[in-house]
Amino acid sequence: MTQIQPIALVSGATRGIGRAIAQGLAKKGVKVLLGARNLEAGQKVATEISTPDTQVEAVELDTTSQVTINNLVMFIRDKYGRLDILVNNAGISLDFYPDIPVREKLSRTLETNVVGTAALTDAMIPLLEKSEHARIVNVSSVLASFTSRGQPDWIYKDVAMPTYQASKAALNSLTLSYAKLLTEKNIKVNAICPGLTATDATNHYGDRMPDQAAQVAIQYALLDDASPTGTFCDENGSLNW
Repeated sequence: MTQIQPIALVSGATRGIGRAIAQGLAKKGVKVLLGARNLEAGQKVATEISTPDTQVEAVELDTTSQVTINNLVMFIRDKYGRLDILVNNAGISLDFYPDIPVREKLSRTLETNVVGTAALTDAMIPLLEKSEHARIVNVSSVLASFTSRGQPDWIYKDVAMPTYQASKAALNSLTLSYAKLLTEKNIKVNAICPGLTATDATNHYGDRMPDQAAQVAIQYALLDDASPTGTFCDENGSLNW
């Protein structure tokens, strides 16, 4: 019997962890739709990370634009008929921009990290329902953990990023809600933390590279049917909500 190639959509995939997730999934034999706000930039990245044995296709996607989301739904429906994996990676962090007023910081951050993720997820559910093994992976952060933030010996106890942490806490809440709503449809929904990684978003701080950070997202994108849903994990296992 011929095995059906899984189809994955990765948002925010032109650089950093998103790019590494797209490349890693492609190496696992997944057909990857590389979500890019700028289609030309996305096509360049898709060409760079493709090999004769992998399939990466750039698609226009701005999670803050319902028009691009709706257009992408129609494109995937007409060309592929289904979606097997959705990796919600698109996100921003504006806490370290002192010139941006807090109202604007919070509005823009929530629009991308929470509203955009929810809008994209909702729009893709009819396509995910057509998959036999659908998976949704939300790229979150341990910085959203209420439990860990209350521990005096926590490694990140001195970190305060109000808008980013609030957005990821909201994303975790979305994860639990969607996991509950989609259980009967056999769509698994999990949140993962890729860890502090040297990317443009962190000003390339630290030694951890995107390829390493992407592994936990790839793992949860390819979960078998016996695996859990509604969890929050990093590469070492479960994290506190």
